[in-house]
Amino acid sequence: MLEACVVFTHAASLEYLRSTLTDYFSDTRHHMTNPKYKQRASTFIHDEFRRFGLETTYHNFVWEGDDFANVIGILKGDNFGTYDDQIIGVGAHYDTVNITKGVDDNGSGCAALLEVARQMTSVGSKRKHTVIFAAFDHEEYEFSKYTPEEDFGLLGSKYLISQWLLPWIQKNYPQTVGAFNPSGIIVLDTAMDYNNSASSQIIPPADLDKFKKLFPDVVKSLQSDNFEGDFLATVFQSVRDGRLANEFHQQWNKMGRAEYEIEMFGLALDLPPNALTDLFRSDHVNFWLNNIPAIFVSDSADLRGKMQKCYHNACDSLGMMLNDDNLNFLAKTSDTIAATVDKLSQNYAVSGAQSVLPVGHSLFTILIALVLALAKQIYLNMA
Repeated sequence: MLEACVVFTHAASLEYLRSTLTDYFSDTRHHMTNPKYKQRASTFIHDEFRRFGLETTYHNFVWEGDDFANVIGILKGDNFGTYDDQIIGVGAHYDTVNITKGVDDNGSGCAALLEVARQMTSVGSKRKHTVIFAAFDHEEYEFSKYTPEEDFGLLGSKYLISQWLLPWIQKNYPQTVGAFNPSGIIVLDTAMDYNNSASSQIIPPADLDKFKKLFPDVVKSLQSDNFEGDFLATVFQSVRDGRLANEFHQQWNKMGRAEYEIEMFGLALDLPPNALTDLFRSDHVNFWLNNIPAIFVSDSADLRGKMQKCYHNACDSLGMMLNDDNLNFLAKTSDTIAATVDKLSQNYAVSGAQSVLPVGHSLFTILIALVLALAKQIYLNMA
């Protein structure tokens, strides 16, 4: 029996992404206008987490008399419960506003979240650090029943941190209170609208001067590319989130498929949230507020292509959003997240485990793996 096996990962299943979007994230997921379909989506996430072997739970909370539920899956590492554990997370919200189908916002993030979990649990490997997968409820803003001049959002991640995550850390890592050192969380939101047409990407005119000042290299890149919406936007705070963001950037570039580009939006830690509101409108903000490293990956939502019209509208649908370019763009994002999490969680092959060869590897790659495995077996037999 081999002491270790060559383990292939990071070849996303387009079939899994497509069926997940089509079957569970193609209709409104709102607690008032379509509660049954929303429940169907949350149950699917929960059941998939369990099928992948994650320690799975709901985190229930109440807002203005309505019930909501975050879904959490935990993949424990060897360092679980110790000071050495550097937890890394992946998160995406699964709810929608009351009228949209929500395929891009945020069926895309949920499909990628589940694909990453599928990849990371389908090979014969373990890891030193713990991974947490989280599907957030009630990310979308809605008017309060009692104070209609106010709106509320990002509530699922807010309450998950205060009501579940921090107590969970205190329970399982009591010796690390005040000295916890997580790798951080990757937050997906609206991540599959790829458009390589000229002028398909916009920068809000009111924010153009701010963008030029804060991200001169990004603006130059967009200008040189005729403002094509062909990139994944990665938003992070440079000092605290730099390690996570840099690893994500490196893994993206290793994935090939150069037509799918990336732009890095590194923010100063002291930048006020109202400085660039488009970069502060998803669940990563709550992790920042709790001093937890987080990066936000997105197609830029209503600043790009079809989503300029379809963001929070009914046309964010399968017919509008599900095509080969978008699916492959989402696949590269999924693969990059899986590779980043594998690297930071320090995965390693398990003795005697069976490798899983995902779709997408060439016959040549498989033959090389078999030759290496055979050579190692011969060496072990001779030793």
